[in-house]
Amino acid sequence: HPYIYKITFATANESSALVIRPFSEKGTLKDLIYKAKPKDPFLKKYCNPKKIQGLELQQIKTYGRQILEVVLKFLHEKGFPYGHLHSANVMLDGDTCKLLDLENSLLGLPSFYRSYFSQFRKIN
Repeated sequence: HPYIYKITFATANESSALVIRPFSEKGTLKDLIYKAKPKDPFLKKYCNPKKIQGLELQQIKTYGRQILEVVLKFLHEKGFPYGHLHSANVMLDGDTCKLLDLENSLLGLPSFYRSYFSQFRKIN
């Protein structure tokens, strides 16, 4: 799919998994929002709220449409769960955003949002 970031190499055994993707100089959507460089350390990139900038309306429309097309349309039609949607899992490739970490549900990793919705007793 054009909005899923390619994997260069993947392997797994009974205790672990390894996925390698090409490095992107542009970084993730989170890097764009925080005006961060992908190679900078995590704390330097994301712990200074003064650097945060919003996106332009056209960027929000473009990226939102692309994410909705891949997540809600393509993955939902295939019956593929994707519980790891957040700005750090959206890689930028020019003006195209591509999703990362689709393999997490196959590996049995809990959803990124599990802690938020598990507090509601009626949701299983």
